[in-house]
Amino acid sequence: MNQQMKTIMRTLSLALAASATLGGAVRGQTFQTDRTVDAQPGMRLQVENHFGRVTVRAWDRPAVRVQASHPSDVRVEVDVSGSLVQVEASHGGKSVEYVLTVPADMPLEIDVVQGEVDVSGTRAGMQIQSVNGAITVHGGDGSIDLGSVQGSITLEGARGEVHAESVNGRIQLRGIDSGRVTAETVNGAVSYEGSIRSDGWYRFSTHNGGIDLTIPANAGATFTASTFNGTLVTGFPVTLREAKEGKEFSFTLGSGGARIELETFNGTMSIRRPGQP
Repeated sequence: MNQQMKTIMRTLSLALAASATLGGAVRGQTFQTDRTVDAQPGMRLQVENHFGRVTVRAWDRPAVRVQASHPSDVRVEVDVSGSLVQVEASHGGKSVEYVLTVPADMPLEIDVVQGEVDVSGTRAGMQIQSVNGAITVHGGDGSIDLGSVQGSITLEGARGEVHAESVNGRIQLRGIDSGRVTAETVNGAVSYEGSIRSDGWYRFSTHNGGIDLTIPANAGATFTASTFNGTLVTGFPVTLREAKEGKEFSFTLGSGGARIELETFNGTMSIRRPGQP
């Protein structure tokens, strides 16, 4: 388990401790916060939310708009300091729902304990973590790091270096243009549709689930595929080289420049061209 997932698990422990507070909280009157602050080039957005959905949309204004729905006794703070716009609330175990509108090139750091995260339209890097909730991202450029303990991860139309990790949830990566991709889950399927760069490195792993890759017909890559109780299906004309009594396979497409690693304990690994069933 890498450092990111260790951090998520520590956050999960805090969430479990806080759940008793959530269950006993008195529901107050719903209140709306709507505040807009200026954002200079090079600034990043940091959001922490214990309970509730976080939605992020992009616009062409040099400003951050924070819209929040919350009980009247919860205070939402928007702090601008140096290169950081920070959004946080005094929860008291209560739910806050955010809709944030940000410059398209503003990097994002979002941490949610219990709630979904939905980001669309950004052209920046991001680090998003949710303990219990799905993460959905449309767009992104640069370093993209997504992690969920209990929830699926969906990333579409991204460029840059991609890392996606879940414990219980599927991972779907579509329309990706990247030279470095890792997608790892324990329980769930992994799917990837995107480019394969000649100098790229790609790793897809699941313990209990299938792996489905859709890659260009002219892709050049060296594959290593391993499974304990699964199968390998490919729509490319390749010659498989078996090792370790058939549990590991290796083969080359085209120039073999990129390196692609597939690993599943129990599931089918499929490799296909675009449009191939």
